[in-house]
Amino acid sequence: MGKGIDPKFVHYGIRKDDLSMIEAICEREGISFEWLSDDILKAYHAKKVDVIEVSDDDTEQIIRTAINKIRQ
Repeated sequence: MGKGIDPKFVHYGIRKDDLSMIEAICEREGISFEWLSDDILKAYHAKKVDVIEVSDDDTEQIIRTAINKIRQ
C-alpha cells in the first residue's frame, strides 16, 4: 500500500471511506467514477463546507444528481 496523502483528499477534503462509498454507488449505477469524479467531488465538497457532516443519504443524492446531469 502506497504511503502519502491521496490527491483527491488534498483537493476536495474527502476521506477514503467516503470516496469508497462514492465509487461503489457509481459502479452500481454503471457510471465510471473517474469520468464523473470531478462533478461529484466538487458538489460533495461544497455540501461538506456548508453542512460539515454529510450523511450517506446526502452523498447518494449528490451522486444521483451528477449522474442525472449526464443522462439528460
